Amino acid sequence: MKKITLLLLLLFAVLTPAFAQGGKGKDREAMRREIHEYKLKFLAQEMDLKEDQQKKFFDLYNQMTAERVKVFKETKALEKKLSESADASEAEYEAVSSAITEAKEKDAEIEKRYDRQFAQFLTSKQIFKMKAAEEKFRNKMHEMRHKKRHGRK
Repeated sequence: MKKITLLLLLLFAVLTPAFAQGGKGKDREAMRREIHEYKLKFLAQEMDLKEDQQKKFFDLYNQMTAERVKVFKETKALEKKLSESADASEAEYEAVSSAITEAKEKDAEIEKRYDRQFAQFLTSKQIFKMKAAEEKFRNKMHEMRHKKRHGRK
């Protein structure tokens, strides 16, 4: 438990100034990579991964993340285009709504496919812990963004 707390404190200490700067371009991409690296370490710790499991996990998790990002990036682009359109039609709204639903379905398919691959070298308990740790990490990141937007420390 101490390791988790220390890791989260380190993450917040490193990322809080980065969020405050509101970096653009390369800085933003570097920050994303850094967050992802911390996330991987956090997941590995939460899942009690052994040394021999970590490399396999990191490689496979990175593949899964890339697939998921691609799916949602395409959908976000459609949403942005729609929101910037002052005179979008019902058909355009329907198409984007459908794309959002399809993206969620694709994401679930990706998760199922990778769960089967993770099961080849992780226990069911570790996969369960991965899902819980992902949620915990997401919540902490959300909390950090919320505090930044509302000027709280």
